[in-house]
Amino acid sequence: MFLSRFGVKNYKCLGEIDIPLTPIHVLIGENDAGKTSLLEAIAAFCASSEMELATTFPAPWDGPELVFHGSSEPCVHLWGEWSTCEGDEAATPQPAFRYGFTVHFPPQGKNCVTPGDWMERNGERRALWSSGRVSCTALKRFNVGHETPKADPADLRRISKLLKPAHKYSLDPKLMAVPAAYDQARKFRLDRDGFGLSTLLDDITGHEPERLIRLREEFCGYFPQFRSFHIELETALKRSYPAGNILGGGTADGKGIYFETRQGDCIKAQQASDGAILFLAFLALAYLPSPPNLLLIEEPENAIYPKRLREVINLLRDLVTRTEGVRFPQIIMSTHSPYVASFFEPEEVTFLSRPPDDPDGPVRARPLRDAPNIKERLADGFYLGELWYNLSEEDLFGEP
Repeated sequence: MFLSRFGVKNYKCLGEIDIPLTPIHVLIGENDAGKTSLLEAIAAFCASSEMELATTFPAPWDGPELVFHGSSEPCVHLWGEWSTCEGDEAATPQPAFRYGFTVHFPPQGKNCVTPGDWMERNGERRALWSSGRVSCTALKRFNVGHETPKADPADLRRISKLLKPAHKYSLDPKLMAVPAAYDQARKFRLDRDGFGLSTLLDDITGHEPERLIRLREEFCGYFPQFRSFHIELETALKRSYPAGNILGGGTADGKGIYFETRQGDCIKAQQASDGAILFLAFLALAYLPSPPNLLLIEEPENAIYPKRLREVINLLRDLVTRTEGVRFPQIIMSTHSPYVASFFEPEEVTFLSRPPDDPDGPVRARPLRDAPNIKERLADGFYLGELWYNLSEEDLFGEP
């Protein structure tokens, strides 16, 4: 099953959003259209399964600063719906269900709370917790072994398999290719910009060597110019925290990535293509011992040559929708690029914008599948990105 709908109300510039999602999905829109805010809301929703609510939202914030300024109450509402992937013959069809909760923000401070989470199935909503306002959801309490007297453990087990912390990245292949020093805080993780790919691969090797062997075989199947790759011990760069500066972090023992070509050459990762590095990172995340169910990617066009980007997105589409091998995470990405949008079908794209007559009003989200005549326009030879670039929102949707 995958996250087939997501709803958020009153988060930052988002008024009330309710959008359908696909296994691979892209958010488009101008600057300040709410794309990053929507990804943050999805990340906070997913993180609530294992974290206190106050730590799920990106810092810094205080009191009701994260609540939409036009809201009548200091609350943010988050919910998701899961459905079985179409064409997934390996999955037992299951009816869609929803799970969500409300977050109340204080006048000051960061001690936000919820009156409880809920689950909805067949149109019937049931509370999972009702003992006053608490700092975490019943699902989080269940996942850490605490008692949840009002909830059915079977329901909580089902939700906990689907709602896991998402990985949110703005990936830079140049940084991913750099040898990285060991960092226990980054165990089985990448930094937000992708730094640490070499140590992530080393973590996978140390946990289960066979897993890296399968990853290597799959990578070389997609990039046949390589016979293999391996990780070597070497002096590597450290990251300076909290500033996040790599160059100022100094050096220490770490790992570097090396690719072996069919001709017998061995090249450093810094000499490989951005597309190969980016795809290797996606595969590494899918082959984690506990992989995320969802990857949130900001503006992939900033990190890779356009022709390579087409190749990577086509490969990702194949992996996300396949029914054999390692199950690949669902991917939701944001973009400013009409070129990127052209790689997707209308049902895989959501357009975010502010009302033209109210620039301070709440952002609205429109699935491009709802744009009149979109299929006919594409059949006439236009790319989706061309339509987005050349037509106004009113031209696309038939109304301002």
